[in-house]
Amino acid sequence: MALSERSYEEKRGFIRMKVDTMVTFTKLNGKERYEGRCRNLSGAGMLLETEKKLMMGDRLKVTIPSEGPDFTPLDAVVEVVRVTPLPNLHFFRLGVVIKQICD
Repeated sequence: MALSERSYEEKRGFIRMKVDTMVTFTKLNGKERYEGRCRNLSGAGMLLETEKKLMMGDRLKVTIPSEGPDFTPLDAVVEVVRVTPLPNLHFFRLGVVIKQICD
């Protein structure tokens, strides 16, 4: 599908896929490990939900586990570019940009 044929919401460089999978992450120079959920994923970023309050500009190493033996987990360095509190759930939605895919 050509970029001009997509709906307005998907006029991006990468299509956003809805997902619902657990992730683990650490601050790039930290040791403490946190958990969350990945709600959507594209070639450029992710939408994460977590109880951990983070700040814009924080860099994280995120791991999305593999669903089977034929695939390796996705490990990426990301930067937080948006933080939206979900007060009723005591969670935060984090928009993150993928900076590097790790081997």
